[in-house]
Amino acid sequence: MRIHHSSLSLFLIAALSSCDLARHPASEAAPAIGQVSASPPGQAVTEIDPRIWCIHQCRNGDYWFGSNGNGAYRFDGQRVTHYTQADGLSGQQVRDIEEDAAGNVFISTTDGVSRFDGERFTGLELVEALPSEDDWVLDPDDVWIVSGSGNDGPFRYDGERLYHMKLSTSPAEDAHRARFPDTPFSPAGVYSIYRDRRGHLWFGTAAVGLCRYDGQILSWLHEERLTTTPNGGAFGIRSIYEDRAGDFWICNTRQRFKISPDVTLEDGHSLIKYDKKEGLPEAQSDTDENFNYYPSMTEDDAGALWMACGYDGVWKYDGEGVTRYTIGDGAYAISICCDMEGKLWIGTLENGIHTFEGAGFEPFR
Repeated sequence: MRIHHSSLSLFLIAALSSCDLARHPASEAAPAIGQVSASPPGQAVTEIDPRIWCIHQCRNGDYWFGSNGNGAYRFDGQRVTHYTQADGLSGQQVRDIEEDAAGNVFISTTDGVSRFDGERFTGLELVEALPSEDDWVLDPDDVWIVSGSGNDGPFRYDGERLYHMKLSTSPAEDAHRARFPDTPFSPAGVYSIYRDRRGHLWFGTAAVGLCRYDGQILSWLHEERLTTTPNGGAFGIRSIYEDRAGDFWICNTRQRFKISPDVTLEDGHSLIKYDKKEGLPEAQSDTDENFNYYPSMTEDDAGALWMACGYDGVWKYDGEGVTRYTIGDGAYAISICCDMEGKLWIGTLENGIHTFEGAGFEPFR
């Protein structure tokens, strides 16, 4: 049973988010958002910050690593380039990295979003979306980005403007605010964004469930145990993944979901119809060996599911059994990525990047 780590994990994430800049100040003075120098941005480095929050591979093969306090890194297969606010990055704490069809890279930080066109960074001005649903569109060319903590709803970039979108009210929000009136975070803050095989968008929130946008309507799925751990902590919807069988895995191993495109209306809310199926074997109760929460999931070329399970390392589920891998001396695994060649990459909160080398995960040098 490993669920006792959840409360500690949440405390660590919150502590890192709020204290890292104080303990690890930027080495150079930060210019205004969007300010760039005449020379190419970035500095070639031989070491990467150990606090890696997210990993993204672009279509050209470049890897981007977002750190939790020291900007972003780009690895082109030969060298690593480090980018900070001194290079035009909007902030030091990276929360999401996305790419558009033209190859522009968007880096969301706790202080704003920057676009990198291959030569320089440009800070994007945020536009508040209209209260109506007029600004909600489902264009495959739009870039959807996780916003910084404290912002309800995601960001959407349509090629010209960066919009701050507002989700509809979750059916669980009023009850959550009444139960936890002094919650230090926004319960509707977006932790994760996922585009499924139909092209529909899913938004995982801090404490009020999962919202789907199908191009027509915003609908909700909420189950208390998806968000709230047995110890009472609010893990949030940090991971949404549709496997090749069409089942949705949502941030813990107890169950998977068969999602219907249909909705039902209840008390003014649009609710998603779904059926639940068992998740991992031996994961149906809080004390089962394979019950756990995870902040990130991916699938390899053979169809096996890989989960970054915090201090419990990385778990692999091949459809029959679960294999566990420790990262370093027990580092917190927060993000996992399977690249275009099938190689697995792990980001940790305190022990850098690791890659899977056949028998286990080794530090990326």
